[in-house]
Amino acid sequence: MVFSKAVSGTPSAVFPRADFDLVPMQSTGLVSIPFGSPAGWLGSRWDRRLRPVAGRENRRLYEESEARLLAAAE
Repeated sequence: MVFSKAVSGTPSAVFPRADFDLVPMQSTGLVSIPFGSPAGWLGSRWDRRLRPVAGRENRRLYEESEARLLAAAE
């Protein structure tokens, strides 16, 4: 978004007198959405060290309170 026409180069931009747009589009969704999907996937796979431990701990906590949750008791 920083290097689009929404920020610089047009009369309705944040900085209308500056012209540092590298992406020749008003909205950068055409570029950022396809880039964001693989980046989000890569970020979710980046650190696997804590996942098994956290998963077991979450499962244990759920099993302790499962009966109360299903019965809607406090």
